[in-house]
Amino acid sequence: MAIVTGQLSVGASPVPVNVPNTSPLRVHIHNNDNTNNLLVGNENVTSLTGLVLPKLDSIEFVLNPNEVVYLLSSSGTISASYLVQNA
Repeated sequence: MAIVTGQLSVGASPVPVNVPNTSPLRVHIHNNDNTNNLLVGNENVTSLTGLVLPKLDSIEFVLNPNEVVYLLSSSGTISASYLVQNA
């Protein structure tokens, strides 16, 4: 898989970082907002269960085959960037 990049508009409902994967992928997510936190988790992510990604911060992790990560905004609608490549 080539490197895949994109931006997502994230609000009050979980938004998937939807990249097909049949092998492990290295995922880098950046919170583009300078005010609000981004929450990272599964399809049921909430403000209580999500991993908090503070404003303008990034995280990198490996996504296993057939897994999907979801994003949620702590307030309002924010922008998040992602970069995906083979692990």
